[in-house]
Amino acid sequence: MKMNQKAKFRIGVLVYLLLCIVLYVCIYVVPKVSDIFVETYVAEYGSLQIGEESEALFVRNERLYTADGGGAIDRVISGGSLMRKGSRIVTVGGQGYYSGEKGIVSYFYDGLESVLTPDTMATADSSFLQKVKQKPQEGEPDYSLRKCVSETASRGDAIFKIVDNSQWYIICWLAKDKAEAYQENSTVLVDFLEGEAPLKMKVSSVTLQGDKLQVILSCNRFYTNFQKYRTKACKLIRSDKSGILLETDSITEVNGQKGVFVANKYGGYNFTPVRILSQDGEITVVEKNLYQDEDGNMIETVRNYYEILRSQEKIQELKGSEEHVD
Repeated sequence: MKMNQKAKFRIGVLVYLLLCIVLYVCIYVVPKVSDIFVETYVAEYGSLQIGEESEALFVRNERLYTADGGGAIDRVISGGSLMRKGSRIVTVGGQGYYSGEKGIVSYFYDGLESVLTPDTMATADSSFLQKVKQKPQEGEPDYSLRKCVSETASRGDAIFKIVDNSQWYIICWLAKDKAEAYQENSTVLVDFLEGEAPLKMKVSSVTLQGDKLQVILSCNRFYTNFQKYRTKACKLIRSDKSGILLETDSITEVNGQKGVFVANKYGGYNFTPVRILSQDGEITVVEKNLYQDEDGNMIETVRNYYEILRSQEKIQELKGSEEHVD
């Protein structure tokens, strides 16, 4: 008896679905399972950054100017401009207002200009950061970022601010177990995650505050919009090294020398010394191609695309035989 068209269609669909399942297993499941049994991996050139993500609280010497009287506003200088002392910044009702100091012009303020200063910043704790970021409760001061009046001013309105760019600071609060990683007078790269190159900053102080570590960093370099921000997400980069990336567990020690076992063309493995540049958990970055040892000798080391042994059982076996070699 011939199979009808509907039955043929159903069988075809079923076969198609089964093929899809088999294909999925072959592509996504089998490699992951089989990777458990793979003894080696391919080393590649790359970079390793070690640091912490945090929220930065900006601290500056800054002066907010307010209008003595009312009138139409004319901004003579644009925000972000570096001006000399005595420069006319705005006019209000025809009256000129001049900067009393050299610095960056800003048309933003938040009420912290005289509260949070380089002289008082060490007393701030992590709860202060939350006060700055959150909407204030009734009766609390408002530290939200606001724009200076731009068209018409009344007496007492904020009209502009001058920010000292010769030395400014950020405060970050980190887990207290990072205390050993941050030492006074050390240098840290700070990435404000806006596409600009990280800024080099100096650790001014490190203070334990309860379960948090207060780290204050100083800078004398230019950063776009630094005069506007009060808080900003950032990454503190303690180490940024480039070289050959290795799995940390594949690095062993033979006769006092750290190294890895590299596959050779004969199906065996050769112990190859390495010089560690930086390490972060499961990943280690080491010198590539050549490095100079303590005696001034040039040592051949791992190269890009070398096949590295990761099997701990095999490493221990080879390590035992190598340690008996004079």
